Amino acid sequence: MLYPNGEFTLGLSLSVKPHKPPQASLIRERGNKPQTTYSKRMVRNCVARLEQQHGKINLAFATYTLPDLDEVAMSRLRENWGEVSRQLMQALGRDLEAAGIRPDLVYVNEIQQQRYKESGVIAPHIHAVFQSRRHRYAKYAITKERNTEIWNRVISNVLGQRTEAPSGASIAQVKKSAERYMSKYMSKGSEIAQEVQSDGMNSQLPKSWWGASYTLRRWVKDHIKLFADSSKDYIKNNYRRFQENIQNSPFSWLYVHNIVSTEPHGENVEIPVAIVGRVKPEYFNSFEYKQLEDIPMAWNS
Repeated sequence: MLYPNGEFTLGLSLSVKPHKPPQASLIRERGNKPQTTYSKRMVRNCVARLEQQHGKINLAFATYTLPDLDEVAMSRLRENWGEVSRQLMQALGRDLEAAGIRPDLVYVNEIQQQRYKESGVIAPHIHAVFQSRRHRYAKYAITKERNTEIWNRVISNVLGQRTEAPSGASIAQVKKSAERYMSKYMSKGSEIAQEVQSDGMNSQLPKSWWGASYTLRRWVKDHIKLFADSSKDYIKNNYRRFQENIQNSPFSWLYVHNIVSTEPHGENVEIPVAIVGRVKPEYFNSFEYKQLEDIPMAWNS
């Protein structure tokens, strides 16, 4: 499976007969879990799409942080964090539309790591990326003052009382890669979420870790490609060679997942079961892909 930004995952489908009995699979809860690999890829691809469409110079990176609140107010916001995120994206979208900008947004939720380490307070906050102006000479659709005003209104609405967070909202032009920004925060978010879980407080984590406007999500899903068998075989048969000379390969990075199988004589052997990596843009057309009619209908729905 190849994502629009070049990330891909490929199962090797090797015949493996482990001599240890299989372990029972864990039952996954829908909420209160760290981000999945799928959600991280979707976020990165939504951000990459915004960069491709508008250029990083016209994108904004915004962060929304909660002020110091009593435990009752903090609990109310944590329990209704989905509503906080919804209202915030809706308010930002209205301002973008008023400025003639399509309201395509992508965001991730994160727990403030330092705050948790220092005080034990589980305080979620939001990082969002969206187009901030129509072109480099246009005015910004959402100023710093307006951004703070929106955030104050959202948390006040959810709490049912006027609440001020004068330094809780920040917004800045994207200067480097927005995709890298989001990857960094998703990585940090996964680390602190696992720490909160190990402390036995996973019920206080957000039920959803990311979100994006429908048009962005739909575009990404519509542009995911499935490798044809010939391309799968090419990667499977040559991945060691590619890893040894990654600079001259079709990939910017390549990693092989292994499982450990115990042989009858007791030796542990690593067996490759999946390959993940990123195809360089100039090599996209070097691979063959399955035609639409070859893809199961459930995938296209």
